[in-house]
This record gives sequence, C-alpha cells and structure tokens, in this order.
Amino acid sequence: MTARQEAAAQVAAPAARTRPYLIGVRHHGPALAVAVPRLLDAAAAEVVCVELPADLQPWLSYVSDPSTAAPVALTGAYEDGRLRSYPLADFSPELAAVRWARTKARK
Repeated sequence: MTARQEAAAQVAAPAARTRPYLIGVRHHGPALAVAVPRLLDAAAAEVVCVELPADLQPWLSYVSDPSTAAPVALTGAYEDGRLRSYPLADFSPELAAVRWARTKARK
C-alpha cells in the first residue's frame, strides 16, 4: 500500500462511523489542519462546531473570509474582566474547519 493509499484509508475509516462525528483537535497541529477538510468531506459533515465562546460566533464569517490573511486572533472580554484570545493560523485545525464550512455553505 502506498503512503497516499494508507492516508486515504486512515481518513475513510473514521468517516464510516455513525453521526455525530468528532475530530479531536490538538491546537495548532499542522498535520491535522491538512486532514480536517478531508475528514469533513469524507464524513459528509452538515454542521461544524468549533469550540469557541458563543459571543465570538459572529466574527467567524470575517475570520473565514478568503481575503483574511492568517494569523488572526479572536479576543473576547468576559465578566471577570479578563481577556481571552483565540489565535488562528493557517496551520490551525480550527481555522481549517471554519474555512471548510464557509466553502460548503456557499454551495
């Protein structure tokens, strides 16, 4: 089996499972950022949920816009007075998932 066939088999096996389909993400895992769109395609995902605070959701359309150049970060202020930052780079699996969802939503 070639490396490409092996990679395809590794993507196909989890995608054959029943829904919901969960992709465990190690933040800023470059290999997973490449695999996430393939996994979502193979699973025929209809909805993508990325772990972020709900109040940052309106900003996802800007983050996933093709004209937005990574790295970018979403930052929110919370009731405890602290700021929390969610950095996203081209090698972020979360950004790959959000970009994938935007592309699929347009079709």
